[in-house]
Amino acid sequence: MTNQLAAKIVCQNPECQAPNPASQNFCAHCRTAIPKVYLWAVGEDVSNLKVGQTLANNRYIVVNSRVVLDMKPGWQPEATEKAPEYILPYLRLIGHRPHVPQVYGAIPFNRSGRRTSTLWFLEKAPIYSEGLGAAFAGKLMPELNESWKNAGSMRQLNWLWQIANLWDSMHVEEVSRTLLHPELLRVEGGLLRIIEFMPNGESRPKLAELGKLWKHFQKHARIGIAQTLEKICDGLVKEEIVTATQLIAVLDEALRTVGQKQFLNCNYLTLSHTGPTREQNEDACYPASGEPLYQNTGYDLSLAIVCDGVGGHQGGEVASNLAIETIRRRIENVLDKPENRYPDSIAIQIENSTCVANDQISLRNDSENRQERERMGTTMVMTLVYGHEAYLAHIGDSRVYRITRTGCHQMTLDDDMATREVRLGGILYREALGMTSSGSLFQALGMNSSTALHPNIRRLIIDEECIFMLCSDGVSDRDRVDQYWQTEILPVLEGKVDLTTACQRTINMANTHNGHDNSTVALIHCQVKQPVEAGQNSTVLQDLPTDVLVSTHSDTLLLTSPESHSGNIDIERQRLRAATPARVSAPNHKKPLLLGAIGLVLLGSIGAGGWVLTQSKSTSTPPSATPAVTPSSAVSPGEPSP
Repeated sequence: MTNQLAAKIVCQNPECQAPNPASQNFCAHCRTAIPKVYLWAVGEDVSNLKVGQTLANNRYIVVNSRVVLDMKPGWQPEATEKAPEYILPYLRLIGHRPHVPQVYGAIPFNRSGRRTSTLWFLEKAPIYSEGLGAAFAGKLMPELNESWKNAGSMRQLNWLWQIANLWDSMHVEEVSRTLLHPELLRVEGGLLRIIEFMPNGESRPKLAELGKLWKHFQKHARIGIAQTLEKICDGLVKEEIVTATQLIAVLDEALRTVGQKQFLNCNYLTLSHTGPTREQNEDACYPASGEPLYQNTGYDLSLAIVCDGVGGHQGGEVASNLAIETIRRRIENVLDKPENRYPDSIAIQIENSTCVANDQISLRNDSENRQERERMGTTMVMTLVYGHEAYLAHIGDSRVYRITRTGCHQMTLDDDMATREVRLGGILYREALGMTSSGSLFQALGMNSSTALHPNIRRLIIDEECIFMLCSDGVSDRDRVDQYWQTEILPVLEGKVDLTTACQRTINMANTHNGHDNSTVALIHCQVKQPVEAGQNSTVLQDLPTDVLVSTHSDTLLLTSPESHSGNIDIERQRLRAATPARVSAPNHKKPLLLGAIGLVLLGSIGAGGWVLTQSKSTSTPPSATPAVTPSSAVSPGEPSP
């Protein structure tokens, strides 16, 4: 900690660049936010790093074993060479953040005058930053093994459910063996996070090996789920459960039963503002901006939507409002029927509603004879909370963040060309941001037929208090959410401010520190209340942050037939899609539309059709990234805004 406190972080404001102690959150000279970027080092010679050592001409300092702090976070990280093969899975699995760390950059490393090797740095690794205070900053989050015994039924099942959802994608990338090594699996409350990948090697692991590992967890499972988990492990080992889809379906049934004993209260609110430089507001939101606070229990539907229109006056505003009304009406009407409130059905209805909204806007374009750059469209992001689950869906670059007391995570992946390049595995995210077309979107609502539309849908289990923050890019541009979540949103979780105040402060922050666009935010505050299970230790391990122990009393769950479920609803929709050859030049609207065609390939699949939306963004600071990083060859287990 002494070395860390001695570090001086250079202000990212190019007109300031003053050095600041690592303990400060804002520059003492210009009040610019000071990000603390902790990185996990991987590479052949990573074991030779020493605490206190500085690297790359004093840009980085080693603050913990294999943990380094970037002292110039406003500068583009180095990338000394083309990403080696073992780094590529991080790039291609960028859609699985925050479970998977991302590649930040690489530096040459000369060990005591010997040959030079390469160190790669991973960002968004399971390393505490500032959420728990200076005592935790730079430390690794606890291992799954450490936290398992003190977790309740819901959280234990949730961790296993997340592993099951990662299995297929990591199996394709030949790194699924990582999930068989608990020392590589870290936890941040209910969130499972991977510190680095372990290659599969010559033998590809089977799900049966996962069952053998989980038998060790089953010994310390909560009473209410112990027998169910035992049956799941036996089913895996005996190869009665042979696919991840079947495994997810069985865990879903267990979660549904336990989740019925969990009480979830949701408060949600939206606020939208034209911004200091725009003449009209092309954003739209549901509930409508400024409406009174909504409050629901877990088995009511808590729905929030944010849309950012494209097409200028009488274009973007029309498209965003039409999308809001269409999606809201269809979801509420269909999900009003209890028989439709199952994971498969909910995900399908979200996708169908999004496609209907797309077609409604397209028909409006056609009826008004809008051509090429005159066509209107909109991005869309939504969160639907029901029971113990949250469903996230998006098209374009509006975002959802999930905020807890320990961190803020971007849960959506922008449909832009920079992300496309990363997922193809050919470039690091921060390098991709330097491309001329990096901010161009390859899909939004209203620009093409729904056959070429691929909504990104994600399902999460809620087992702890959290806030889902939806926002347009007028709020998220230039990493503003990452920089200010602790001062503007975290106080809600600490009971210091209400949602109304947090919404207003967030809009004020966006107008002050961005100001080039409309700004819209929606906050859903999820509060979880559960009784402590019999036999559960109410104490927390010494090195763990205190958080709510999530558990319930529950009868033993029956292992249902996997064939009775359609399977994994955590839909992998964040795939690369195409767009057709450019036919028109970029228009002059806020987010001009460019019809085009680009063949995009992801995990061996090819998509075709689509469009590119060229954004005009003024970003002096590179957006916070989700690059990918590589595993080492040897794996060992506020201040108010100004």
